[in-house]
Amino acid sequence: MLEETLVKWHDEIREEALQEGRQEGRREGRQEGQVLSLRKMLLRQLALRFGRVPKTVRSRVERISSTQELERLTEKVLSARSLKEMGIG
Repeated sequence: MLEETLVKWHDEIREEALQEGRQEGRREGRQEGQVLSLRKMLLRQLALRFGRVPKTVRSRVERISSTQELERLTEKVLSARSLKEMGIG
């Protein structure tokens, strides 16, 4: 009886941990997807606004992992007059 209860608890705890792990993985996947989309959008906006994007700028953008920073830059590109003014050129 005690052994059956312990096995049941173990299975329940294991299932909870697996569910939490899957949820965390989905959250991380969505976050990563959002960062990749924002990077792509920013690089496209930079190219449309300033022409060819230098490799150094592309590399800097590709290293940004903060959605807040990428969002800030996608807004700043609307008013900036140069890559230097963007703070990434």
